Order: sequence, then C-alpha cells, then structure tokens
Amino acid sequence: MKSYCPACGTRTLRPLQGGDQRIAECRHCHGVWFEDGSLNCAITGHHDHIEHYDHEQHLGPKLGVSNRQCTRCRVPMTHYQLLADYSVEIDCCPTCDGVWLDQHEVDQVIHSPLLKDALAELNKKVTWKSWVFQFFTAMPVEYNIQPHRTPWMTWLLIALCTLVFFSGVYDAGSNEWIFLNLGLNSDSPSAAHVAMQLFTYQFVHGGLMHLVGNMYFLWIIGDNLEDALGHWTFLGLYLLSGVVAALAELMLFDASQGPLLLVGASGSIAALFGLYLMWFRHASLTFMIVIYQKKLAPHWYFLIWSLINLFGMFTAQGGVAWAAHLGGFVLGLLIGYLMRDYVLAKNPLIAMLNQPEAAISR
Repeated sequence: MKSYCPACGTRTLRPLQGGDQRIAECRHCHGVWFEDGSLNCAITGHHDHIEHYDHEQHLGPKLGVSNRQCTRCRVPMTHYQLLADYSVEIDCCPTCDGVWLDQHEVDQVIHSPLLKDALAELNKKVTWKSWVFQFFTAMPVEYNIQPHRTPWMTWLLIALCTLVFFSGVYDAGSNEWIFLNLGLNSDSPSAAHVAMQLFTYQFVHGGLMHLVGNMYFLWIIGDNLEDALGHWTFLGLYLLSGVVAALAELMLFDASQGPLLLVGASGSIAALFGLYLMWFRHASLTFMIVIYQKKLAPHWYFLIWSLINLFGMFTAQGGVAWAAHLGGFVLGLLIGYLMRDYVLAKNPLIAMLNQPEAAISR
C-alpha cells in the first residue's frame, strides 16, 4: 500500500521490494523512510565490524521544526544535524521515531559511524608530544584517516631506499659504485644507462638526513595514497613521477656548472604531495613557526613548501634538485585532478570528508 511521501506530499511511498518492509522509498524523489529502529539495522548491516549502532546517540544539534510531515503520524518532523561535525540534516518524527532521508543523504547517513570516527581523528588537537617531536625533528605531524589496507608498497619502497643507503655506508668503494651507476648522471656513457638510472636514482640518497627526511614524508602520506589507489597503481605512479621529476631537472640544470648527479626520492614524493593535496583536503599537517605549532590544511602547507622551492630555484641555491621537486609536484597535481573523480568514487568516505558538510578544525 502506498503512503504519503514526507518530501513530495504525494502517495508515492512504497516498501522496498525484497527488503525490510519497515523501509520505504519514494518512487518520485527517491528519498527513503525508515520506521523506528530500521535505520539502525540498516547502518549495522552495512558495517561488518559494528554489532549495534544507535544513530540517535550521535545526532548533532537540534535545528528546529521541519516542513516535512511524518508519513505515519502526520505531524511535523524535527530537523537534526547528522553529527556534531557533519552538517547534513535529517528529519526525525518526535512521536514514532521514524526517520526521513532525502536521496542525497542516504549514503552519508549509512556511513555515519565511519564519518564520526574519522572526524574525531581529524579534529584532534596538537599536543605537547607533537610539539616536542616537531621542535626537535622539524618534521610535521599528520592528522588523517587510518587506511584500511596494509601499505605494502610504501613499506617496500622505504626498505629498498634504506637498504641501498646502508649498502654504501661502511665501504667507500661500494658507495662510489652506487652513486656512479645507480644515481642519475648526465654524462652516462649510453642512453640505455640513463634510462635505467631514471628509475634507480630514486632509491639512492646522499646522506642520512636526506634519507630520513624523504622516508618520513613517504611514510606519513604514502599509506593513505596507497589505500586510495591500490598497491600496484600507487607503485606505478610513484616510479613514473620520479622519472618525470628527473627529466625536469635534466632540462633545467646549468650544464656550465659541470655534469648533473641526481639522487633521492624527493621528486617522486613531491608528486605524492600533489596527489595528497587533491584528494585529502580534509587532512592536516602541522607547521611550526619558531615555537608555535599550527595545524594547516594541505593547500596551505604545500603552498609554503612550493614557495620555498621556487625561491631556491630562482636564487640558484645549489645542492638541491629544485626543478625535480617542482616538476614532480606539478605532475602530482595534474594526475590528482584527472583521477580525482575516479578515486573519490572508489573511496566514498574520502569523498564525504571532502564535502563542505564536514567541519574540520585546524
């Protein structure tokens, strides 16, 4: 039997075929009506790790009386914010506890347990521990959602870079061989050798702090990107980015200053910065000004990083592959833009956190 739709006001509300008869869908606007308790069952049924969930315990502020009427009681419903930090509005009947969701709200409400946990993680405040860490290491602290899959490729890349570095630490001959054969040398004897070095240079580092700095950034952002892309796509983009970053450095370096020797994963990681900026705008990275620590959105953090690199390149400060950094970053932004819809479609939680409804504290 058809019932009145709270949104349309017409008799277009019918129980879902083959589903819970306490859930009905409007055939006109495609909104969904949940009888008392059926929304909680739908939420728990969607998440294997949740045995019981009561959405009423996690509702945000009461927003007032809705212009929707309950399909059963025919009384005005009440507007609530879905979560304290997520401003999607839902309509609840004060008499029978039924819930009405417009079509675009359904996925967000079904994912509300994940949204609640993610927003709690993202909105954590900086602590004295994070301050001490950044003060003594000059490395940022990341606030982002936890990945669902183990970042095997990220760990493998870190392990390979570390292995190559320590292979040359205790033997000068081995270290020289690594730099001459695995580092990117502009005066290599053949094009085939250069082609190989476009990949191998990414695993060679010039010093311990060079290695530690690159591997730290790869560790904090690589896991989220690998989770969003999948293991092999992540690895492919990482290696491709390193190649493009090296080509940018080769095109712009001053040959009058001697041959180029390029080592390090900085160009590849700079491309990851671009991907991260495009897909994880809800994340935060801490920035320290003397002794003041502040959480920054990725676009502010990488704007500062880009300006530092531009200054270094235009003032011709040696010893750093500024062009490789910027080339990798631009490539990451381009790939991130082209793949954004695909990545967000595969990762609905990331997509929801990128919406303006998500309130992120900095």
